[in-house]
This record gives sequence, C-alpha cells and structure tokens, in this order.
Amino acid sequence: MTPARGSRMVRSIRRERRGGFTLVEMIISLVIVSIIMVGMGGALLMSSQALPGEDSRTDRITAAADVAEQIASELTYAISVTELTSTAVTFTVADRDSDSNPETIRYAWSGTAGDPLTRQYNGGGELDVAEDVHAFDLACDLRTETTELPPETVEGDEFLLASRDPVAIAADYVIKDRDWIAQYFVPVLPVDAEQWVVTRVLVMVRYHGGTKSITAVQLRSPDASNQPSSTVLEEVLMYESNLDASYAWEEFYFTQVTGLTPGKGLCLVLARHQKDADLADVQYDAGGGSGLLTTSDAGSSWTVAAGQSMQFFVYGKTAKSVAQPPEIRSWLRSAIVSLQIGPDTATRVETAARVLNEPEVTP
Repeated sequence: MTPARGSRMVRSIRRERRGGFTLVEMIISLVIVSIIMVGMGGALLMSSQALPGEDSRTDRITAAADVAEQIASELTYAISVTELTSTAVTFTVADRDSDSNPETIRYAWSGTAGDPLTRQYNGGGELDVAEDVHAFDLACDLRTETTELPPETVEGDEFLLASRDPVAIAADYVIKDRDWIAQYFVPVLPVDAEQWVVTRVLVMVRYHGGTKSITAVQLRSPDASNQPSSTVLEEVLMYESNLDASYAWEEFYFTQVTGLTPGKGLCLVLARHQKDADLADVQYDAGGGSGLLTTSDAGSSWTVAAGQSMQFFVYGKTAKSVAQPPEIRSWLRSAIVSLQIGPDTATRVETAARVLNEPEVTP
C-alpha cells in the first residue's frame, strides 16, 4: 500500500467517526432540553395566571361598576321616590313607552351576603342584575323640611254624662210657637278629663194634635245664670211626623259639640223650628231633679222651675290633647351607590348620582 493511499483511508475513517454523538454528549443535551422545557412551562403558567379569568377580581370590579353606573344613571332622572332605604329604592322616571304613564323601577338587595341584587320594572318580575352580592348601599343626601303640628284631640269611649229617669211625678209640657223648654246639666266626668264632647241626646216626647211641625233640638252655651244663651252650638231637627201618639224615647246625634271645659254645663233646648200652633209634648219630672227652664217669649227670657227636671239622657266622651310628632318632608338631591360583588372587599365600587329633579320621598 502506498503512503498516499494509506493517508486517504485514515482521513475517511476520521470523517465517519465525526458523524455521531457520544453517550456523554447525548446526556448533556437531554439535561439542557429539560431545563429549557421546565422554564417554558413555568413561563406559560405565569402568563395564564396573569390573564383575567371568568371569576377574577377584575371581572367582579367591572361587573359591579356597570351595575352601579346603571343605577346611578336611572336614579339621576327620577321624578318621584316611594321607597328609600340603604338597600332598596323604588322610583319613577318619565314615560318611556309612549303610554303617558311614568315608569316604575325598583332595585333591592336582601342584605344577606351572597344574595343577588334585583331590578324590577313596572311591577314585573324581579331580575338579577348582580349575583353573589356582599355589599350594596345607598348613601343619600336629602333636603328636609320640618313642620310642627298642633296637638291631636283623642277621644275616649262613650258614657253617660247626665240624665233624669225615672221621674217622680210625670208631667207634660207643650212646645208651641213661643213656648219652649230647656234643661241645664253639668256632666259627671273623670277627674283627669281635659275636655268633653256630646255624642247623643234622648228625650221623652210624643206628637201633639197634628203631625206637621218641626222642633229644633239644640245644645246651647249657658249664660252666667246657667240659662240658655243665644249661642247655639249645634241643633238637630225633630219632625212631629216621626213621633208616636204615646210617649217614647227619641234619640238625636251631635257631632259638633266638642272641646267643652270640665266643670261647665250645657243647656238642652227644645225650640220652635217651623211655626205651628202646637209642636210636640215633652215629659218632665214635676216632683224632683233640677235644671228645668221654660220660656213663653221664644227665648228672650227664661224661668227656672225649681225642683223639676226634663226627662232626658245625654251621652258623650272625654277628650284630651296629645302632642303630635313634627311632620318631616324629604327631597332626594343625590346618592352614592356602593356595590361589592364577591367576598373580596377590594372589588367594592362607588358611583355618585346627582338627582336632577330632587323628587320628594313619599314612602
């Protein structure tokens, strides 16, 4: 073999050996590839966690902001408010569907963490506008006006104020054009009574002759002598056509004789209302009682019939003044809507609403 040929063979063998990898090279390569794959996997994991997911904090903030902005936007144009608490509001806005009627909107949350915030439109079904709500609050700025109210008169139960029945000696008095009869009485009241009122009166009467006359049953203030004054507090008419031929109790109701002072009496007067010869017969007690008065000149002067009394019953009530709380009216000027979806307090958002019409709150 010549030297030249031997040299070529050596170079050929060396080229063939350089075409493969040794075991050490392969192990080192695999280690390097593994390190690269682990690094790439970690990077992918971190990147995937950085992206917003379906239930991420960013999504909850965005959802809460959208709902709060919707509430504030609708509340801005409210024209009336019928419900206003920290967790619920009902209001109306101008007509939106051309039926000439305002639209009613209600937002409400139960106050229980996890329950939804609902919206109701024109009394329809409640729709969830936000789920898993952990906080919802309406902080409202109100303009208020306070009006002091007068005391209220509160009446008690009806009871008997004064009466004369039965009679010792029954006698008849004929009411005529100018001949009238009256009874002065002072009610028996509880010691703590502040006022008293008359509710009804009963007298023993019958018709006299015809049945066409009309008698005025009056309650009058007494004068200094406890005789009927000219001040008629209220009168009720007694029609002779409604009376019987025999004596019977006739009942008359009063509604305007109120605010009377304890210890002061009244005069029950039966007087002419419509002119006639004889109006009616009244039964009285000629043998006992007190306070009976008669007149023969249509009330210009009265005569006291000592030791005698009309047969009558007077019923009424006590009354007292009770202070009333002041009337407070409120108008909504603005509100801050706060909403938190989910338990993370960092997702809570706030939106302000300036209520343009300043509607009155009338719950």
